[in-house]
Amino acid sequence: MSAKIVIIGAGSAGIAAATSLYQNGFRNVQILEATDRIGGRVHTIPFGENVIDKGAQWCHGEKQNVVFELANPLGLLESSVINSNYVLVQSNGDIVDQTLSARLFKLADEIAESEDLDTYGGTFGDFFTERFTKAINEEKNKDIDRELVQQFLMLYHNYQKGYNAIDSWYEYSVNDDAEDCEGNQGLSWMGKGYKSVLDLLMKRHPSQKSEPIPIENSIIFNKCVKNILWNRGPDYPVTVYCSDGSQYDADHVVVTTSLGVLKENLLTMFTPQLPSIKRNAITGIYFGTVNKIIMEFDVPFWTELGNTFSLLWSLDDLESLSKSEYAWTEGVSSFFKIDRQPNLLGAWMMGKECRQAELLSDEAIIDGMLFLLKKYFKGKQIDKPVKMIRSQWFTDRNFRGSYSSRSIVTDLLKTGCADLAVPLTDCLGKPVLLFAGEATNTKHYGTVHGAIESGWREADRLTSLYEKSSKEKQAP
Repeated sequence: MSAKIVIIGAGSAGIAAATSLYQNGFRNVQILEATDRIGGRVHTIPFGENVIDKGAQWCHGEKQNVVFELANPLGLLESSVINSNYVLVQSNGDIVDQTLSARLFKLADEIAESEDLDTYGGTFGDFFTERFTKAINEEKNKDIDRELVQQFLMLYHNYQKGYNAIDSWYEYSVNDDAEDCEGNQGLSWMGKGYKSVLDLLMKRHPSQKSEPIPIENSIIFNKCVKNILWNRGPDYPVTVYCSDGSQYDADHVVVTTSLGVLKENLLTMFTPQLPSIKRNAITGIYFGTVNKIIMEFDVPFWTELGNTFSLLWSLDDLESLSKSEYAWTEGVSSFFKIDRQPNLLGAWMMGKECRQAELLSDEAIIDGMLFLLKKYFKGKQIDKPVKMIRSQWFTDRNFRGSYSSRSIVTDLLKTGCADLAVPLTDCLGKPVLLFAGEATNTKHYGTVHGAIESGWREADRLTSLYEKSSKEKQAP
């Protein structure tokens, strides 16, 4: 195939698109990557005695999950430690009885997954608090301490903030049409990290027998796209201008940058301006931030306590926290073990506190983590971690957040992922500006498997276009 194709971004969607195009005969493909690495929000790095993932970490689900389908037949996945021994810890150091915590989570999950969501008129937060309050006041649940109920409600709100990358469940839409893949939601990469999926896409993983797809030779790093001139007519190429003054012409450009980058550069990145349906999608789809803090300790103090520790705040302790220098730590929802790294402990951060914490020094972050650990794990010898690493997705200009979700604004603008996915065409109907990435996937947005699917989708679109053109030329 002689068509010149430029892909913007070497994340999961960009790599998926490029490898698929290569396999379908396209050789004139170039990838412009703003950073100095591939992967995007898949970012596996050395840390501790092995590697950790600053971004995507687990394969979520098995059925109709392309990541699972790539990795599982080769024996590359195992159930993560986070799937068992989940513990609720109160801010006075008490651990909630496991039977009781299981009851609370079962009730909460049933409400969150209720089919009644489809016909409810308010926000997810309205729906959940209304149903949870009603259920918890039923006679069978009146044995549960009322203060514990309030603590759990705040925790579950935090959990939803992280799961959907939102600041509040009162801005999250009940019209969420995402589909979870059935099966194990916490499959880890056996100590190899999520970068394994990139190797699988490029067919260069040691477990694969096939010839590697040499698309890395087509990647140009440190190329920050400034503007795309995309609609000059069928006789002119699409031109991509970079901030270093370089420019690249193409027949087709596939944009796989994060939704956060599209939001920030909406008015300057495209010439002419994108049509209103596309601008509404970029504006309306939510794009939040979830970060991880990962610490290495000489001696793990949590070994016999559990695998995941969710934090419950008493109202008095929360009030005191809000007046302290550690107020930002309210954004920490839980601590969790790292697979195959017994000396590492991670923390989840979300919401506005997550973005605030990105501006703090590493030393301030460590101090805040020690404050929480000593408060929740009373009686344990907790020394300063020997090393700490964290993600900072919001302040990174190449991402400006973590992943997408559907908000009330999305509903008000009557938009969604499908609108973002629609390609823009020239006057002859040829797609010249295409969009991929997790935020363009109507069913699996917010996931790596959704990003990969979207890259394949756009590669298939271009492949079909040229196959059809070739058949038309051959027809008598």
